[in-house]
Amino acid sequence: MDIQLSDAAQRRAELLGTPGQVWIQELPHKVKEALNQYGLTFLTAVEGGSESYLALAQDSNGIQRILKVLMPSDADVSAEIAGLRAANGRGYVRILEADASKDIVVMERLGSPIAKSGLTIQSQISQVTRALQESWQADTNGQELVPGERKADWLENHLRHTPGKIGMKFDPKMIHRALDLIANRRAAWLRQEFVLAHGDPHEYNTLAVSNEQAAGYRLVDPDGMVFEAAYDLGILLRNWIDTYRQADPAEELLRRAIWLSEQTAVAKNAIISWGFVEIVSTGIHLAELGYVEEAKDYLQLGEAVATRLTQM
Repeated sequence: MDIQLSDAAQRRAELLGTPGQVWIQELPHKVKEALNQYGLTFLTAVEGGSESYLALAQDSNGIQRILKVLMPSDADVSAEIAGLRAANGRGYVRILEADASKDIVVMERLGSPIAKSGLTIQSQISQVTRALQESWQADTNGQELVPGERKADWLENHLRHTPGKIGMKFDPKMIHRALDLIANRRAAWLRQEFVLAHGDPHEYNTLAVSNEQAAGYRLVDPDGMVFEAAYDLGILLRNWIDTYRQADPAEELLRRAIWLSEQTAVAKNAIISWGFVEIVSTGIHLAELGYVEEAKDYLQLGEAVATRLTQM
């Protein structure tokens, strides 16, 4: 059995210290145990999975499935499972089996990420937005979903404390602006308007539906949150970062935010607030993982749009 981790998963496991190393050591046993538990035959490892191990497997009827083994982290495995069950295939990958006590999920097999589809970036954003809108219709009652306030808490703690642990210089004004925007969203959000939020709907978490006649895309790896829809849309400002090099960064961010607001009826400024927070947070996190050059792209973008945000 070929147990191969992605580079991102390997780095995240190392960042966890002893728990991460134990997870790597126990992974072959966990995979074998899960295959036996669900009557699956291992086929091959699957690329992707920055916080998990993914394997392509086959059931007794010859149908291919995806087996996912999550690593220990701040994320709540039961929340991801709850999110998948709440969506029930609407905008999200279909869940088939799960065991939160063993950090195991078995899902339908989907196709390639939308990032590799050949679609224009605007078409990709449109497809991801469509999947999100479908998932937001899910009933969140009676599910073990994480309150979105915890995501805001995590982001605030990350922004306040992680930069001091990394040997890089960060613009303090940019970080303070991100913290101010989190505080603004806390004061403005309405819990009665919270939806099933994905938490990280990027172009590599949006996969083609391969078992239906109609073309479409579904999201994978949800955080399983109940939060404001603006947070999910803010992620779409953070992604496809190369487009910000081809135009004025602040103008491009504003253009994209206006389009998202028009398509979803979600407030533009709320989308921009979460987008900026995510841009800064992602830059810091990439630096934490050792992806210094990639981190600079996000941090430079954050610095470029910070001044414009003070005028909003």
